[in-house]
Amino acid sequence: MHIAFLAYRVARDRLTSTEFYRQDIEILKSLGHRVTVATSLRELPRDADIVFLWWWNWLWLVGPVIKMRGTPICVTGSLEPDIYEQRSWVYRFLVRNGMRFADRSVFVSRYMIERLSELMPLKDPLLCPHIVMDEYRLATPQNTRTEQSVIFNVAWKKLRNTHRKMLPELIEAFAIVQQTRPDSRLVLAGEPMDGEGPLRRRAEELGIANQVEFLGKISKEEKISWMQRCGAYYQCSRHEGFGLAIAEAMACGAPVVVNRKTAIPEVVGPHGYYVQNESPESIALSLLEALDNAEDSRELGLLASRRIDSEFRFERRQKFLGELLDNMLSTLPKRNTRREWSADAA
Repeated sequence: MHIAFLAYRVARDRLTSTEFYRQDIEILKSLGHRVTVATSLRELPRDADIVFLWWWNWLWLVGPVIKMRGTPICVTGSLEPDIYEQRSWVYRFLVRNGMRFADRSVFVSRYMIERLSELMPLKDPLLCPHIVMDEYRLATPQNTRTEQSVIFNVAWKKLRNTHRKMLPELIEAFAIVQQTRPDSRLVLAGEPMDGEGPLRRRAEELGIANQVEFLGKISKEEKISWMQRCGAYYQCSRHEGFGLAIAEAMACGAPVVVNRKTAIPEVVGPHGYYVQNESPESIALSLLEALDNAEDSRELGLLASRRIDSEFRFERRQKFLGELLDNMLSTLPKRNTRREWSADAA
């Protein structure tokens, strides 16, 4: 089978540096299919048996072209209801109407399916969560945490993303943590963009700049190392379609400090520290609970790692997508391109 993996208008370097693209490309190849990776319609092979499209937001544009070629479309990714509702009516109209071009839609959380069903008609939505690659593992079988005083987070520092990930609140909360845990450190990784400056300035104003480290963009190996060593991984996002970085941290045994919003509880289950509300004071309490109770946190991290191993590993999504693509090829109408129509007419 020839699969065209399409991430429309996505920079090519993102396909290898962003986990969820890399995961699905690797899965498709592992199934024994010939895989062509495309980021534009021009790169899309005309002989593809199925187009595997990431994101619904461009389906209104690419869908008609792909359908004119007679190629089935399987769409996956994250269409976050909270973001969708905030966009213009034009965007919502285009996304909603583009949905009809998808032969199969694979969502990554129950939350996404349930919430989007309230906003638009969904045709036979399918659920298959993101997965965590095997590199994300415990450093030791006992889940030894060698940087118990470190609070770690990874997120790109676009201003709107720092707001979504509640990083300004984290800076405020860390100042409170410092009052009782002056040995604690806050380590923030992620591509520096327009949201990093305000975080740095606020840390300076609060007198905690020396205890806050901005690593910038780091390698996957560095990220895993911090997740394996830190005393707490923070990600109290206002909304998540899944929460892949949370799952990665759990796989590495990190005690995660999160909130109960959107899809996060589907990932974390009972194996994390949930904040009571989004105030810096509440966040600080959960961070201190993780740091001050090292043994409990280590055990919680072990349970979190086991949850990832049982629910969110490579083989699960590989099996799901393999069966889905085989089913699409065998049950959907065969290709009927304009060239074939012309030949029949002749």
